[in-house]
Amino acid sequence: MRRLLVAIVLLVTACVPSAGPNGPASPVASPIPTHLTMEPVTFMAGFKPQADLPFVGVYVAQEKGYFRTQGLDVTIQHAVSGEHVQLLATGRIQFATGTGGDILKRVSQAGVPLVSIAVIGQRDDQAFAVKADSPIQTPKDWEGKIVGYKSTPSADYLAMLKIAGVDRAKIREVAVGFDPRVLATGQVDVYPVFAANEPDTLARQGVRVRLFDPNAYGIPSFGLTYVTSRDFLTQHPDLVKRFLRASLKGIEDAIADPGGAVNVVMKYAPGEDPAHQRYMLDTEIAAAKNARGIGTMTREQWSTLESFLAEYQALPKRVDVSTVYDDTFVNDLYRGGKVVWP
Repeated sequence: MRRLLVAIVLLVTACVPSAGPNGPASPVASPIPTHLTMEPVTFMAGFKPQADLPFVGVYVAQEKGYFRTQGLDVTIQHAVSGEHVQLLATGRIQFATGTGGDILKRVSQAGVPLVSIAVIGQRDDQAFAVKADSPIQTPKDWEGKIVGYKSTPSADYLAMLKIAGVDRAKIREVAVGFDPRVLATGQVDVYPVFAANEPDTLARQGVRVRLFDPNAYGIPSFGLTYVTSRDFLTQHPDLVKRFLRASLKGIEDAIADPGGAVNVVMKYAPGEDPAHQRYMLDTEIAAAKNARGIGTMTREQWSTLESFLAEYQALPKRVDVSTVYDDTFVNDLYRGGKVVWP
C-alpha cells in the first residue's frame, strides 16, 4: 500500500507545472487531444508559391497550426503546368484553386467533376495595360494598334470590344505569352495583365501603366476559388468543412496582419521579392472584400458568369451551375462576419 501511495504522489507531482524562479510557471499550450486522428490531405495551389490570397490562407493556416487544430495533416504542393485539375479529378489531391471561368470551362469541355467551395476573389484579376503616357484612352483607341494576348483572346477581351463598339478587324492581335516586357519595349500597345502582378513588375522596371478593367465595363467575373472534387465532397463533407474553416481563418489573419502574412509567404517562396509579394497580397485583399464574409458566393454570380461565357462561345456546351459550386460549407462558417473558430 505504501508503495502505491508513493507512486500516486510522484505521478501527481509530475503533472503539476514546476514553479520558476519568480513564481509559477507560464501555462503550457494544450496538446492536440490524443483521440483526434490526424487525417492526411493534399492541397495543390494552381501556380508557383506566391501571395495569391487563397494560397496565403493555406500557408498561414499551416504555419499557425490551424489545420492541426482541425485534425488535418495537410501537405502543400504547387502546380507546374495545370496538372492540379487532373490530379484533383482522379483523387490524388483533395483541394486546389481555380477561377470561376476555369471551373466552368473544365466542366463544359471534359465533364471534370469540380466543385467550388468558396469564391475568394470577388472580381477577376485580369485587365489590359497600356503605358501611362500612351495616347490610348478608351478601347475604341485600340483600333490600329497591336494588342497582345497570352494564349487565346479571352471572353473578357471580346466583350470589351463589343461594348465599346470596337472594330476588331482594325486591331492587330498577337500572341505574346507571359512576359510583360513586350509592353515596355513597345512590341505591343496593349498587354493583358494580372492586376495583382505585372503592373508592379513593370513599375519596378520604370514603366508605369494604366489599366482597362473589364469589371468597369460591367463584364461579369470572379477570381480564384477553393476547389475540390464532387466525389471527395460527397464522401468527406466534414473534412471539407474543416479544411475550409482553417483556410478562411488563415485568410482572416492575413487581412488583419498582411506584413506577417508576407513573412509566412517568404518561407514558401524564398526567391521572391517581399515588396512585390506585399503588392500582390494587398491587391488581392481588396478584390476579396465581401460584406457577407470572405469566400461567400451566390447562385447569381455563377449563373451570370456561365451565361456570359456561353454568349462569347467560351463554353462548348452549357453548364448546370448547381453542379459546380456548394456554398453550404462557407455559409455555415461565419457568424457576424467572422469565421467561427475553432
